[in-house]
Amino acid sequence: MKKYTIAILFLLAPFYVNGQLYNMSDHYVYDAHAINPAYAGSQDALSISAFYRNSWNGFEGAPKTMSLSAHAPLNNEKVGLGLLILNDKIGVSQETNLVVNYAYRIDLGYGRLAFGLGADLTILSTDWTKLETHDDNDTFLANSSTTGIVPDFSTGIYYLTEKYFVGLSIPLFLSHNYDTKKGKYLTRNDFGEYNYFLDAGYILSLGADVRLFPALLLKYHKGNAVQIEINSQVIFKDKIWLGAAYRSSHGIAGLLQYQVNNQLRIAYSYDFSIGNYSKYNINAHEIMLNYVFNYNAEVPGPRQF
Repeated sequence: MKKYTIAILFLLAPFYVNGQLYNMSDHYVYDAHAINPAYAGSQDALSISAFYRNSWNGFEGAPKTMSLSAHAPLNNEKVGLGLLILNDKIGVSQETNLVVNYAYRIDLGYGRLAFGLGADLTILSTDWTKLETHDDNDTFLANSSTTGIVPDFSTGIYYLTEKYFVGLSIPLFLSHNYDTKKGKYLTRNDFGEYNYFLDAGYILSLGADVRLFPALLLKYHKGNAVQIEINSQVIFKDKIWLGAAYRSSHGIAGLLQYQVNNQLRIAYSYDFSIGNYSKYNINAHEIMLNYVFNYNAEVPGPRQF
């Protein structure tokens, strides 16, 4: 049964793309650039991150996600700019996002408040020739490929201090449908298809060399139940991060991170399903590399988020 379910998902994916962001990363708290344009420039230096995620291991054509993110503040530090390149592959379909983010930042209280806007071009491609069929005369699958380039936009706000952060965003909120008669994707703005992300995190000191970092992510979509992700990690001497994440969509992830130095960090996570979904063995591996240029040596420790 699971093979048929996945096959159906592969077939339907190219024809309906709503306003959601598909590349949900386990390590979003270290580079929220992908879900909130207001995050651009928040690390007060040029920051470059690379992600790779391999999901549903053991299934042919399983989802794979790769992304490269770069963002930095301008000289006046009131403006942050960012660039995100993301590639998703699932089955015979491929989606590439080219995102430019802009953030305007103001000092407020003990931290900095940022307002963000993002503009995106999504390149959609499906190669039907890679599908196997028992009917050689199937005209639907005889098409060699389906391609399209569609625009999209994001918006958000982000407040950051040394100890905590709070963000609210609507990532990639336009909806896209493939019109088989016209042979192209149509774009529309549908408020009912918006996805709202609310994320927050706080650093708690448990001693001289140990800290606790709990984080929360809420995702709301009008047509679906609210999804909750709880993420908690213990930080040892600002070097080793160890923790776990729970998703209300029946998933658990183990998290491990190593801060090589004040500029470079490496993170790894392993996801596995629980409950009724565990029989499908929908697990995932993810790795992240983050490098921050021009690190300020006067700062007592590397940026935590």
